[in-house]
Amino acid sequence: MGVARLAGTVKGRVRAMIDDYAQDGQGKRSQAVSGEREGGLERREQILLAAWRVLSQAGFEKITTRRIAEAAGINIATLHYHFGSKEAVLTETLRYAQRWTDQQMRSAIVGSQTSAEALTRAFAHTWKLMLLRPGVLRFDLVVRAFRDSDAKQEALSVYGTYRGFIEEIIEKHLAEGGRLASGLTAQTLADYMVTVVDGVILHHTLSGDDAAAERNLDMVRNQVLQLMGMPSEAAIGMDSSC
Repeated sequence: MGVARLAGTVKGRVRAMIDDYAQDGQGKRSQAVSGEREGGLERREQILLAAWRVLSQAGFEKITTRRIAEAAGINIATLHYHFGSKEAVLTETLRYAQRWTDQQMRSAIVGSQTSAEALTRAFAHTWKLMLLRPGVLRFDLVVRAFRDSDAKQEALSVYGTYRGFIEEIIEKHLAEGGRLASGLTAQTLADYMVTVVDGVILHHTLSGDDAAAERNLDMVRNQVLQLMGMPSEAAIGMDSSC
């Protein structure tokens, strides 16, 4: 399948998955929210689901508190009552999306027979998510971290979750009797992977070059497998349905 066609297919599939999740969540909670005080947790989640949908459709550059409020069916005063500012609602939305992403990544590797297969499935799912270009909000959080201690802690938490997920796969490899290249540990290899993959995602966010991003991510995957003492042929292809 050509890169352009694959990109369109995956974008549509994953975006629909996010929209379905958000719409389903809003639908199930709309009755619970009605009649509740505006300070309830249900209303906060309703706003986060709406913010997530707006982000997936418009991107960070075009998102406004007014658009979020309209999507959530509330007024701006209510949104500010719960979150205080656009920065706050976007940070909370990032947390919400991060939990969903972590669940999706873990679901993607369920059933893997080996750590090599689990790692490759994780890379394949990362590629699918990259086609949605969700990195903009995370990178904005990193930029804010330079001048805001709360944003810094939030960014460290996001990367900590990602690093922990990769470490689990590498630890599984070691538990299976596998080895790592000299001088490496599960933690240092996970750190390396997060750093390099994040660079690929950042470049893709800026350039929009799907072909280059897929190629670069594939090279990172093959190199990591080599550092784990496994040939790249042991893995499934990047374009497999995981």
